[in-house]
Amino acid sequence: MTTYDAQTALDAIHHRQEQTLDGYMRHASSRPQLIVSTLGLFAVCSSFDLPSPWKTAAVLAGNALVLGGLFVYKRRAPVRRKATGPEVLVYAAVGVLLLVLFWAVAIGAYFLHLPARHTLAAAVTVLAIVAVSYALRPFVESIVRGNGHA
Repeated sequence: MTTYDAQTALDAIHHRQEQTLDGYMRHASSRPQLIVSTLGLFAVCSSFDLPSPWKTAAVLAGNALVLGGLFVYKRRAPVRRKATGPEVLVYAAVGVLLLVLFWAVAIGAYFLHLPARHTLAAAVTVLAIVAVSYALRPFVESIVRGNGHA
């Protein structure tokens, strides 16, 4: 094997790695997954304002949307890889911040005597999820690509 052949093989490996990471990021930021998960989250979070039989139905429907969407998302993934430590930390931090946002808006709506405070908080949180998912996409992609080459 010549040095040219070795370099060509190495370049092909790097090209395939880039294609794999592109496919992973494309699937991770798919709009249908975002829509299904935010609708499910909205149904679960806004269910606190509903009376008892409807509350249970909304929680079940929301959880079915989230879990069904997650199942379909995992099954259709063109690339399967485990999340690394920094990725998990980013996802956990964003999740905690969104939970704090939800409860802060719900408590603020309570003190302002607004009706359906959990529905308002759920709507604000869902809009924040959409905004954060688009804003953090380059940051998460840099974390994924940095860990993909290590």
